[in-house]
Amino acid sequence: MKRYTCSGCSLLCDDIMIRSDGLFIDEVIGACLKGKERFDRVTAKNRIISPLIRKDNELKKISWEEAINETVKIVKNASNPLLYGFSNSSCEAQAKGIELAKTINGFIDSNASICQGKVLGIAKEFGINLTTITELINKADLLILWGANPAETIPRLLNKTLFSRGKFRMTGREIKTLVIIDPVKSASFNVMGVRDIALRIKPGSDIELVRALKEECCQSDSIPSEGVAGIDQEDLKRILLHIMGTENGVIFLGQGILKSDKNNQFIREILEFIQLINSKQEKGRMSLIMMGGHYNMAGFDHVALSLAGKIGGLQFKDQKLVDSNHTLVSKINTNDFDYSIIVGTDPISHLPYSLSSKLAKKPIILIDNQMTATAKIADIILPTAITGIECEGLAFRLDQVPIQLEKIVNPPSNLTSDAKLLNKIISKLANGGM
Repeated sequence: MKRYTCSGCSLLCDDIMIRSDGLFIDEVIGACLKGKERFDRVTAKNRIISPLIRKDNELKKISWEEAINETVKIVKNASNPLLYGFSNSSCEAQAKGIELAKTINGFIDSNASICQGKVLGIAKEFGINLTTITELINKADLLILWGANPAETIPRLLNKTLFSRGKFRMTGREIKTLVIIDPVKSASFNVMGVRDIALRIKPGSDIELVRALKEECCQSDSIPSEGVAGIDQEDLKRILLHIMGTENGVIFLGQGILKSDKNNQFIREILEFIQLINSKQEKGRMSLIMMGGHYNMAGFDHVALSLAGKIGGLQFKDQKLVDSNHTLVSKINTNDFDYSIIVGTDPISHLPYSLSSKLAKKPIILIDNQMTATAKIADIILPTAITGIECEGLAFRLDQVPIQLEKIVNPPSNLTSDAKLLNKIISKLANGGM
């Protein structure tokens, strides 16, 4: 057996033991349910292994040559492309996606733009205090889950950070405090102990709570007797004491916060709150980790920043990056595109109907390896190998640490990686589509 990194989620666990003969995966040890599902995709019933095109309102198999030619034909006959996804692709594929967007004068964005990318965009104004999983294992004594439910979304996160014993935390769970702030009692509440704090706040009152914590940061005696955001005075005092006394604390911002369009001001407040805590701390520090779902959601922002100097929402004109106030949402809302190239994601399922319905009315070129709601309405489907299983590539973990993914088995039907497929399209366009 050999140790591999799992690309089932953004935690990118590097301690998964796999037995394989290079053709099949015989045994997987140590993976959570999401990781197991990722490895099961190799032989899943909804796996796509041949290019498909829509003819007479049905998806039919075609040759790779015809598929690439038809893709290029759509690209050349249109002028306002939208490229989206890439969070389930390697950094190499993300770089090729940006190159393709530049070549065809398109707009490109990733899943991060409606998730953790919003935090990074706001962080340009306020700064951001980040940390790593290794630091948390070795040093953390306070973990705050704010709008986060890792027990179901990133199943091994708490195992690694809360229940682990590190170099400076040999007693592990016994001296670590878990705080959960959420309007809903999620599965993560089930791991709480007697020293932990569960804060069931009123829906939509996150900003009220963080403002109160900022105002009372060193004045816990002045907390209103009626409490704040549905939290009583005693619990607020407890959390303030833990925050101000922590040696190494972290706030995990989850999907409940990151996905809401109404929470940009909250993100500003939480970044300011962390800086305020750190300015008052004499020996400790508080950090932030954004809980992106897809395994390489953090990667696109790194690639875009290095290639274009901007973390997302890249608009190209005359093969040059131009200033644009557009986001993925505004592009779709205003119908400011004439076709889309979707890579490794399922926007028809994930986006609100008001957006997905508009996306569905325009031609869709899908690069993916499984049958999804988007695949069922796509005009062309170009299947690829599964990164981290059937091809290698670089990805960034949720704590912004780069991790190299390895190839384990050969892909079916000689499928190529996302990066190589995108490069074929770019080369075909460079040769005039011939």
